[in-house]
Amino acid sequence: MKNAQTFSLHPDQYAASRPQYPRELFAFLAAAAPERARAWDCATGNGQAAVSYAEYFSQVQATDISPEQLRHADARPKIHYSVCPAERTPFANRAFDLIGVAQAIHWFDQPRFFQETERLLKPGGILAVWGYSHMFITPEADALIAEKLDPLINPFWASGNRQLMDGYPDLRLPFDPIEPPRDLAIQIAWTLPQLLDYIRTWSAVKRYAEKFGSDPVTAVEPGLQTAWQNPDQPRLIRIPLIFKASRKPA
Repeated sequence: MKNAQTFSLHPDQYAASRPQYPRELFAFLAAAAPERARAWDCATGNGQAAVSYAEYFSQVQATDISPEQLRHADARPKIHYSVCPAERTPFANRAFDLIGVAQAIHWFDQPRFFQETERLLKPGGILAVWGYSHMFITPEADALIAEKLDPLINPFWASGNRQLMDGYPDLRLPFDPIEPPRDLAIQIAWTLPQLLDYIRTWSAVKRYAEKFGSDPVTAVEPGLQTAWQNPDQPRLIRIPLIFKASRKPA
């Protein structure tokens, strides 16, 4: 299964189960941008980041290579969705105050994408990228996932996933770095069914299921049910963000 296929498979599940990013992230980006006229949400998926940009920017262009994902995107008056690759766009030179990439920079042809951001950003504009991988629930639940699920799906993570899991150590943005906010993290209260739905959106889970014709999440589900006690009781889950931002010289 190619990377793009993993995001086009069951896009409704992806739209319903992926967590929203923290509000303080978008407030920081809006404050850093030279103006709040136009933002580009590149690789928008189902529009999770785009709807947050729309709270701060007058216009949001939200693009993705997956028409299936865009069909499940959250329509808003300020947001224009379109099918478009990250590395070659129809937008005018110096069109944007902000370009953001959520949970996707590891899939791009980065040199070509950075050339495109050089063309598209206004002087003083912001390029920001972020992602998340490891989550923290409770010590017991974390251990169950590490011991019973991770060994099954680990061979099915793509190299891009591993870049993110390692914290993007070699990712260098093309402009002047900006000091990010400290301790950015998604914090969300989920029931056990909501957590399991989220885990089933992982690309490695989908690749495992395609190869073996079975759901690897069932290996950990009984243990999580025991650890959770009441599966309908929400538990706080913390997912730290890996975040990098840079400013185009004025």
